[in-house]
Amino acid sequence: MPKIIKRSSKIIAKNIGHPLLGQKCVCNNINVEDPYQIILITGSNMSGKSTFLRTIGINIVLAYAGAPVCADQFCCNIMELYTCMKISDNLGESISSFYAEILRIKNIVKASKNSENILFLLDEIFKGTNSIDRITGARILMRQLCRNGNLGFVSTHDLELSEMEKQMNSKIKNYHFSEYYIDNRINFDYKLKKGVSTTRNAIYLMKLAGIDIE
Repeated sequence: MPKIIKRSSKIIAKNIGHPLLGQKCVCNNINVEDPYQIILITGSNMSGKSTFLRTIGINIVLAYAGAPVCADQFCCNIMELYTCMKISDNLGESISSFYAEILRIKNIVKASKNSENILFLLDEIFKGTNSIDRITGARILMRQLCRNGNLGFVSTHDLELSEMEKQMNSKIKNYHFSEYYIDNRINFDYKLKKGVSTTRNAIYLMKLAGIDIE
């Protein structure tokens, strides 16, 4: 059973996993509390970033519903949950996937400005635009969301964002997922690790799919 606290915003989880994965579930530990407010997650394709964000989200919902969570230990305060995941376009409304993401982000920023304590889950932030605008926009957004009472998890392929952890009075902490190779075959352990990702696998996956790459 989760422990709901009334003090400052925090999430402390030991061996937390996704309850719908059954025997395939891989559990992780995470601790988000002062002075950190944003967990920035880097990592290769298919390494577990999106699944981990969903793991946090679904266990928060279970905790707030008074249900058991999929963890050995889970402690959090009450926050409004906002997500920006699996955003799609709308041809009928002439809304691109990127603009649909902007509209979702707008709601998150508005809630933050209204002094609500929010928990935000942003998956592959601003992936629908060019790399320069994506990185610039992500930096601005994360600085805005670093307000008292807010906690968030942000996944990205842009390793440049990890430099924000080194800035003075930074409230951002780097974590990553990675892959490894045995007999030239890719493997994933789905374990969350501290620090920035140092591996890439896009070219390997392209070759695996049959795309000829010199």
